[in-house]
Amino acid sequence: MTEKGYFQNGSNKLFYVCQIPSQQVKQIGFVFVHAADGNRLGPHRMFVELADILENLGFPTMRFDLTGCGDSTGAASQNDIIPDIEDVLAAVDFFTHRARLSSVCLFGISRGARVCFSTIANYQLPATGAILLSIPAPTTRAAVKSFSARLKEYIYKLKDTGTLRKLFTGRVNFIQIIKTLTVALALKRKYNKTSLTRFSSKCPLLFIYGQNDPVAAESKTFYQRICDPYKIPHDSVIIQDANHSFFHYKWKEQVFEQVVNWLKMVVNQSGVPDEHSV
Repeated sequence: MTEKGYFQNGSNKLFYVCQIPSQQVKQIGFVFVHAADGNRLGPHRMFVELADILENLGFPTMRFDLTGCGDSTGAASQNDIIPDIEDVLAAVDFFTHRARLSSVCLFGISRGARVCFSTIANYQLPATGAILLSIPAPTTRAAVKSFSARLKEYIYKLKDTGTLRKLFTGRVNFIQIIKTLTVALALKRKYNKTSLTRFSSKCPLLFIYGQNDPVAAESKTFYQRICDPYKIPHDSVIIQDANHSFFHYKWKEQVFEQVVNWLKMVVNQSGVPDEHSV
């Protein structure tokens, strides 16, 4: 069953899509959190495709637009991650009651992954785990690498005849380009307000990086140094040749395979009741 509508977070209405299996056997639901300039579909419809896979496995899923994104009302957060965390908290509360869930697993990509990490670290949630794709590290070095990589991408695209045609016909979205570069450069400033003094939801974490993501190595080290002292169970996976957004369908398929394999381990160890194992 697919359900669409709005849930409330303060004065804002956030648009959501829930997929609840007709014969629900899992008490764990998935909440998807998109990137800064994304929406509930995920990059290249990744969230939609994974939600279908999870529904077939018996897991309810919820995809939603953060405040000011997609079909949600309000103004999108800029350099402050707190409003996005509040959106996730509201989404988890709404979804667990709507689908009668025992717990949730958060799935985020890029800035959405950092939002998920900050949410479970700072708030006590009924969380079984979190899957974090291309999560950025809030360091100056990572910000510079991210900015440089995005800039190189745009310079490379200028060599393409199709891009040049768009440029001369005025169809290049310069506003979006500037926004993307600004997001990359402001990486450290966006997240440094959420420094940790504790880790509230000690659930297993799965970090997934693309081999060709320029900030992958920096991020992997950064989050390992956080998880180890707090004894947070965590695994890291590198998708060979993949970029930050896992653009190619083969990279997405590898991500989906890693998610399902990880679920077999985590769900069967969680003690959350269901009729069948994954």
